Amino acid sequence: MLTVSGDTLCAEVEERARPWLFASDRPDETVRAWIDRGGGDVLWGLFGPTRAQVLGITAELADGRRVCFGGRVVKNVAGFDLARAFVGAHGELGRLVQAHLRVRPAPRGWHAAVRSGTDAEEALSGPGCAVWAREKTYRFLRLGEPIPPGYEALVPHDARAQLREAWREVRSCVELHEGKRGRVREGVVLGGPRIVGVVDAPARDRGPLWAKLKEAVRGR
Repeated sequence: MLTVSGDTLCAEVEERARPWLFASDRPDETVRAWIDRGGGDVLWGLFGPTRAQVLGITAELADGRRVCFGGRVVKNVAGFDLARAFVGAHGELGRLVQAHLRVRPAPRGWHAAVRSGTDAEEALSGPGCAVWAREKTYRFLRLGEPIPPGYEALVPHDARAQLREAWREVRSCVELHEGKRGRVREGVVLGGPRIVGVVDAPARDRGPLWAKLKEAVRGR
């Protein structure tokens, strides 16, 4: 776990976390912007979405009050975890001042591979955590998972660095449910959890429940 200010660059968090991993997708972004956007990471299939990396937050509300949600450990909340509500909130709940972030050791024996000339279907059907971008499929494989035929071995950190360039164009993520793909624009596909990163962000209609949550947080 690392405790950092909202103004800290994700690249600095990564540097402090080494040799462990911090699952951010854009090193040149601040922690506040990363949490506000809730954009995920190319290692989503291994470590989970952005909200899984945020253990606790301190935020400043519109009236100047500071509130704290969550904590410094994984098992820290009974009931609804309000810290995770700030992930992807685009600052609507308050201005993030500080965050307790989860860092993890690299999976033991993990390895990566890449194959050119593939499509999204290929990425979603193979083993490991796969990312498809610009007609290439990158696979992050765990210990004991063999490299599929037609793939070229790659150092995992190198594969992640290459993918970040494509991921920078992604603005939002949608989950693919079995048999319910809907409209999927060209973007980045993550195999495993079946997530698609789309370049065009959909309109955000949060509904009445979100309005009640904002009212509750600001009136706390």
